[in-house]
Amino acid sequence: MSRPRTRPGDQALPGSAVDALAHCMRSLRSVRRFLAADVDQRSVDFVLDLATRAGSAKNRQPWRFVVVRDAAVLAELTGWYRRSWQKLADLAASRPELFPAGRRQRAQLRESEFLARSFGSVPVVVVACFTPSPSNPANFYGGASIYPAVQNLLLAARAIGLGGTLTTLQSVDELPEAACLAGGSGVVTELRALLGIPAEVVPAAVIPLGWPAEPLTVNRRTPVREVSCADRWDSRWSTG
Repeated sequence: MSRPRTRPGDQALPGSAVDALAHCMRSLRSVRRFLAADVDQRSVDFVLDLATRAGSAKNRQPWRFVVVRDAAVLAELTGWYRRSWQKLADLAASRPELFPAGRRQRAQLRESEFLARSFGSVPVVVVACFTPSPSNPANFYGGASIYPAVQNLLLAARAIGLGGTLTTLQSVDELPEAACLAGGSGVVTELRALLGIPAEVVPAAVIPLGWPAEPLTVNRRTPVREVSCADRWDSRWSTG
């Protein structure tokens, strides 16, 4: 039986839907300041459903999402996040040559520090995990099967007015410079123990979610013409 044939443009969304999607992408920002308001179950279900619509290698769907909403677990997770943040801050202080100190970087550092201090008031935290397999190990290629799901989750959140940010403090121990820091068990080991994540599963992102305390304005990005090439690396892309 032959497959139905299509023509160019047949599958395009209506113009209003395209505009809405473009607006979500252009105003998707890292949100670290949240209103003191709960996130309802229906909203959580919505973002999780769209996260699972992402592509993955051979459609293995190697993701698992630990959704933390219980106050007691959030309190423990807050303690973990603050300890992990302090470990990264100590590393930055001990090796300043490895961490840029421009105005933008200082602003980002202040926002990250604010999130660490206020983490206990975040209404929902989603820990996105990757379940590796022999043919899809936890490396660069494995990341291609989990981070698209994280991006879907963040876009879905933006569409319904939620905000969040992708954090990777759980991987601080993997930085070569972190070997100079002593004390305590590994950051990712602590996270696994706290949430009951099996040793073979990789926590890929810790995502705080909530209602943004500030307007979501258009994000700032380098113009397309400066980051795109036409056919060859040394040929600048010319926009229409």
